[in-house]
Amino acid sequence: MMDHLTFITPIYAGFFGIMFVVLSWRVSNLRGKHDGKAHDGGHNELSAAVRAQSNIVEYLPFALLLMWMLETMQINPWILHALGALLVMARLLHVHGLNEPSGNGPGRKLGTRLTWVHIVICSLLGFAGALGFIL
Repeated sequence: MMDHLTFITPIYAGFFGIMFVVLSWRVSNLRGKHDGKAHDGGHNELSAAVRAQSNIVEYLPFALLLMWMLETMQINPWILHALGALLVMARLLHVHGLNEPSGNGPGRKLGTRLTWVHIVICSLLGFAGALGFIL
């Protein structure tokens, strides 16, 4: 019987892959609604959708790479799940904040800050693991 390795980071990467497609679909639909313009044309709804899509592209590859690095260092799986849950919460808050009528709801700022916290924690754990301070 062959042992099956269970990977954690791909669970979160898969979630964010679907989230990215949903956000991209929304941008595409809103561009069609607003005369197919490649820019937001001053439409707040389209501008918020573009920002949500762009922001996921800006932050998530690096955040997920750091998680994958920690997973290859065989960090405790519960820590990885906690980091993954933090990142999911952060990104959902960010998108929700962008979808407020002002486009700048409190979730946007909190989501961004929590994404930064995730990146800092992963980075520090990576340093500690590389220097042999954690297993």
